[in-house]
Amino acid sequence: MMTTGLIVALIALGLVLILLELFVTPGFLTGLLGAVAWVYALYEIYNIYGETSGHLALCGMILLLIACVFVAVKSGFWNRVSLNQNVDGKVNELPVLQIGEKGYTISVCRPVGKVNFNGVIVEATSTGDLIQNAEQVEVVSLTNNKVFIKQI
Repeated sequence: MMTTGLIVALIALGLVLILLELFVTPGFLTGLLGAVAWVYALYEIYNIYGETSGHLALCGMILLLIACVFVAVKSGFWNRVSLNQNVDGKVNELPVLQIGEKGYTISVCRPVGKVNFNGVIVEATSTGDLIQNAEQVEVVSLTNNKVFIKQI
């Protein structure tokens, strides 16, 4: 049989885990563990203290969670733990290249590797076999923001 202290500890642990899930850790596991702690604490309250106490504990726990979230958001805690940076990069943004432009590999292309075109480094795909490092290559196709090359 559970003691009142253990039930209170489970409620406090569940609250901390749920708040960590909301404000700090991404994912699902921390919040799930907090919810499991709360459900087990409520189960024990209903079994030990009865239905009325269980209902009161459930309402109190929900109000406690709402109050903690409200205080955390209003106090600026959310701003201290959240990421405040913007990502400026673009996916598959290529420099202006022309078919027939020449460059040299700066890594082995098997079939994908890095190629230097006039000081601009681009990820390129070989249309043939393996191309070794420091080999002269030429752009043969530009398709779907991908650069296809062949060895000269």
